[in-house]
Amino acid sequence: MDPKAGNLKLSLETVRLLAVYKQGLHRRPPRGSRQALLDAIRRIGLLQLDTVHVVARSHYLVMLSRVGPYDPADLDALLYPERKLFEGWAHVACLIPIEQYPRLAPVIHARRQQDRPDWLYRRLGENPQATLDALLAEVRERGPVASREFEDPRQERKGWWDWKPAKDALEYLFDVGHLMIDRRENFQRFYDLAERVLPESAAPPTGTVEEYQRWAVERGVWHLGVATAPQAADYYRLKITPTRRAVSALVQEGALLPVEVEGWKEPAYLCPADLPLVREIEAGEHRPEVTTLLSPFDNLIWDRARVEDLFGFEYRIEIYTPASQRRYGYYVMPILHRGRLVGRLDPKADRQSNRLIVRGLYLEPGENPGDHLVEGLAGALGEFAAFHGSREVAFQGPDEAGLAPRLREHLPRIASPTS
Repeated sequence: MDPKAGNLKLSLETVRLLAVYKQGLHRRPPRGSRQALLDAIRRIGLLQLDTVHVVARSHYLVMLSRVGPYDPADLDALLYPERKLFEGWAHVACLIPIEQYPRLAPVIHARRQQDRPDWLYRRLGENPQATLDALLAEVRERGPVASREFEDPRQERKGWWDWKPAKDALEYLFDVGHLMIDRRENFQRFYDLAERVLPESAAPPTGTVEEYQRWAVERGVWHLGVATAPQAADYYRLKITPTRRAVSALVQEGALLPVEVEGWKEPAYLCPADLPLVREIEAGEHRPEVTTLLSPFDNLIWDRARVEDLFGFEYRIEIYTPASQRRYGYYVMPILHRGRLVGRLDPKADRQSNRLIVRGLYLEPGENPGDHLVEGLAGALGEFAAFHGSREVAFQGPDEAGLAPRLREHLPRIASPTS
């Protein structure tokens, strides 16, 4: 495998195993400590936030998959009071290692120079600046505030997305970097002046938007292992034209290596520092050991087309699909077993009865439910249930492979989430 002899040629299995390794889903740390959580977030770069909580919210589940049982308060503490993370827009709304703020600062500040969005005028009136100035003055005087502390002058709302004017103003000031998220309580944001949350945010950015794009493209490839330009663009939600321009420059500089992946039509890229890791994987090292349930918003499966190309696994989230039209269920979670996506299940944490209900369990066509898979899935379900404080796992939906009786036999005694 000599990079000077032309593009590297990699098997699909090597690229798949590399992706699992780079995402920290091959093996777990000895314990789910606060440091292990921070290390895992640094490894994947971004931790997506999402409001759905039919089970625990996504960011808690993404960490459970990587570090095993842990105390959710430790993850919260990394944002506040420790300030090891900050909340910002990257892939979507994410928790991001605090040391990356200078990289994102040019993009945040550039938003101030853009034309204000039409929705700001629709919701704040013809003079939105007066509302923004008044709100900033209020935050400056009072300290961290939540939108619930402001009255809503409207008579009715059109939907959950139809925020009150104060919430719109807070979000805009957050988007352009005048405010940052101080903390969350019961998932509600508390906003404060950016310079109070992160003093260095008051300084002008030292980089440019173009430099951020180049960095984000390279980091996208780094976090994915091997990626095409569109896949790298998706990780930090970049536009494809500047992404391709950045890829070309990075290849010319030797910061990315072109590779050919078995079965892929589009060129892909690898960070040179990962060449030794690729060789080790090809030699049989770093074989995945983890069986876990993946959040629908897990970084490994963000790009659904990539998931299909890499794992042969077709995945769509069905939250917004009418119940009668759902194929698998409301919050279907893929089952990752030793580096392969082998099936999916639809869980619900019944908090009144302290039960984890499996509303549907599906294996991929041709998947053999051998003892290793059954034992691994039983362990993952027991861990998942304990994390939610559930005392029991109940199977109440489709189970075409007839796994429920075997899983019941292997389910461990459900202990406390952090034991």
